[in-house]
Amino acid sequence: MMKRMWIVFAVACILAIPVRLYQLMNFVDSKTGFFTDGNVTAGIVSAALIMGCAAILLLSHREKSISFTFGDLSGFPAVIFGGLSGAALLIYSLHQLMLVAAGRDTWYDDTLEQLPIWVQHPGLYGALALLGALAAINFLVLTWGLAVGRNPYAALPASALIVPLWSCLDLTVMFVRYTEVVNTIESLYSMFMVIFLLLCLFAQSRFWAGVDDLRSRRLMISAGMCYGLLALTVTVPNLLMYAMGRGAFCSMSMESSVLYLVVALFLLALSVKLACAGNADARYEKKSFN
Repeated sequence: MMKRMWIVFAVACILAIPVRLYQLMNFVDSKTGFFTDGNVTAGIVSAALIMGCAAILLLSHREKSISFTFGDLSGFPAVIFGGLSGAALLIYSLHQLMLVAAGRDTWYDDTLEQLPIWVQHPGLYGALALLGALAAINFLVLTWGLAVGRNPYAALPASALIVPLWSCLDLTVMFVRYTEVVNTIESLYSMFMVIFLLLCLFAQSRFWAGVDDLRSRRLMISAGMCYGLLALTVTVPNLLMYAMGRGAFCSMSMESSVLYLVVALFLLALSVKLACAGNADARYEKKSFN
């Protein structure tokens, strides 16, 4: 079943990412954020994402048995991208704290531009930065655990909630930010991306704490892959646009795009390990039966 989920994931990425890059390069009004092609490319990207996520969720729901241990998730790609996720989140959170501390000193009032969220809601943004720093440390500790094959949450299961709590507040801040500006379909992509991330991280926290079940393991895999699909579709074209010096066409900052991308690669690396572990178990069962 995991193999079919990865096929769906790959096909959806092949359909959505090139079309969205073409869309950003040719059909975005930089002043309003609206598309100028009658939303034709937006329809293609949205259809690929909706069908891809729906198929992944359906295939996961049909899985009758999902069994794996913490050691099954350990691997070089997971350790590398886990470490990068922790480092990127720590740098991003420290930068957020600096913006909050500086307040209006780093922003000049312009009646034609929207005040940034750290000026409008410094308490909310500061809380997100502090929780993000704690989540970054959590990521780094988890990376150490994956490297040595030892669950670092076994002694203190409650600490597994720090990362999903950061994601929950991140979703709240994103909702506040997007409701105060002109809404575009780009905002919907980002919102659903973070929603799937939150679902995956909460399911993961149950697994790290040792209180998971079949339902949470399904959610951990399916939500992680749906987040990965949306994150790659949003962040990869964004970063390519920034590399070409056309970042004004993107609705998400370069720093945010890097952060969400490396987290997506970390979760996808875990899913690859689960697929490999599942294939090994299937081969072992078939050999034993014969």
